[in-house]
Amino acid sequence: MKIVKISNVGKKKVYDLSVDEVEHYVLENGVITHNTGIYYSADNIYIVGRQQEKQGQDIVGYNFIVNVEKSRFVKEKSKIPIEVKFDGGISKWSGLLNIAQEGNFVVKPSNGWYSKVNLDTGEVEEKKYRLKDTYNKEFWLPLLSDEKFYNYIKSKYQIAQTAMIQEEEIEQFISQVEEQ
Repeated sequence: MKIVKISNVGKKKVYDLSVDEVEHYVLENGVITHNTGIYYSADNIYIVGRQQEKQGQDIVGYNFIVNVEKSRFVKEKSKIPIEVKFDGGISKWSGLLNIAQEGNFVVKPSNGWYSKVNLDTGEVEEKKYRLKDTYNKEFWLPLLSDEKFYNYIKSKYQIAQTAMIQEEEIEQFISQVEEQ
């Protein structure tokens, strides 16, 4: 696609971008443009931001935040953290500690320490963990296998999904067709 002309319109700095043969107008952020239907037809749009992960002065990796701008599968405006270290790649435990804290499955009883919360009683367990001690399956397996934690994550991120046509309706339609 080639821009044919850019012209100043109105008294404010507003520009009308025109492209030959296609006339789609979209108002977005106060700007009217032609031919920008990509945003509206996309199933998913993610915006990825990153921050450096440092140890002292050395950069040892990046912390990425996947911002869900638009999705048919994940709640919009969700933020999904992903930690990537140069020496180990993507951490499979990325973001879980933050999510567990938001859902009150893990608390920070004192600076630099984390404790699990007993999911049945709501009491804070006595054992404390340093951040580095939470990066293992022994810490996460009990939480990940618990239905309460699973349901919390599902409700936090997943858009409700049901079939457009329920199975009963399909069966009813098939029987009506067969009767004809």
